[in-house]
Amino acid sequence: MHEKPPSVPPPEPEPEPEDLHEKYIDHCFELIRNVRLVKQVIVMNDQGHPVRSTISDERESVVTAGLYASLKDKACYYLKALDPEDEFLMLRIKTRNNEAIVSTDPEHGLLYITVQVPK
Repeated sequence: MHEKPPSVPPPEPEPEPEDLHEKYIDHCFELIRNVRLVKQVIVMNDQGHPVRSTISDERESVVTAGLYASLKDKACYYLKALDPEDEFLMLRIKTRNNEAIVSTDPEHGLLYITVQVPK
């Protein structure tokens, strides 16, 4: 009497690189969004388009992302004038009621904009 070998399901196909990129964006977006004091999150791609946002109005999301990206570009320009070898990592803008953080993920071509209540 020969026993049947246990049935082994076929291996899952490897996810496409685009799917991995989307999953990475979703993962990062949710991590930031779930921080207790965070009010708004926008994730922009390397073309400057918001790909994830907590702002429900698409037009407002695009305008807001563009304004923050413009501030980041101006800061980068100034910093390059000071030291051409330096690299932009983060811009922090603090007001009495809010704090905006603009940070980059150059490996994945993303820009994160987070608005939170300052501690």
